[in-house]
Amino acid sequence: MKKNYKILFFGRKNDIYSEKILCFLKKKFKNVSFFFSSKYGEKINKNIYSWKGDYILCFRSYLILPNKVIKNAQIAAINFHPGPPKYRGVGCLNYALYNDEKEYGVTAHIMNSKIDYGKILMVKRFKIKKNQTLDFILNQTHKYLYNIAMDFIKMIKNKSLNINKLSNKFKNEKWSRIIKKKKDLDNFYILKKNMSLNKFNKKLRATITEKYKPYFIINKRKRFVVR
Repeated sequence: MKKNYKILFFGRKNDIYSEKILCFLKKKFKNVSFFFSSKYGEKINKNIYSWKGDYILCFRSYLILPNKVIKNAQIAAINFHPGPPKYRGVGCLNYALYNDEKEYGVTAHIMNSKIDYGKILMVKRFKIKKNQTLDFILNQTHKYLYNIAMDFIKMIKNKSLNINKLSNKFKNEKWSRIIKKKKDLDNFYILKKNMSLNKFNKKLRATITEKYKPYFIINKRKRFVVR
């Protein structure tokens, strides 16, 4: 039997996990609205501002939701962040790899007016191995993020989601004061001519994917590095 909760889901276009989550939501809940974003800076559909309901769920969305939208969730607005609390904003895994972190993770938290700064409800971590590529760890991160999102959706369906109990369980988890924006990540991909070999190799591991490559700027042109 479908539940009566009214849910607004934000996902990402061309993302298999966003599609799977939306499919599950539609099967289990009577009233599901959704918006899939495809790029940073994308504008929210005007209909979103008039939505009022029980839960807002955000998974890999490019959007930064305004507070007036978040407040329209009567029970909770929950974001599934692809990083541990130590890394906020954009490019979390890039910076974690550059900093030689031995583990990484994902976070579920209440959304508020600040980016990646609401009450922490759950953190799941996993080990990082030196021979693992950025693409491999990204895929692992998205799997963990999907699993944590599904855990919450199932709790909502079963009426077993207890916000206060979860936040108390993870009360020792604290957000970093540092937050990275899209422009910071764009600058992170620029290689400097005088950087040491060690920093150069660390930067390569932290930036090279099938889709994106770091680059030098030579004569005002980008010269991409390929491994």
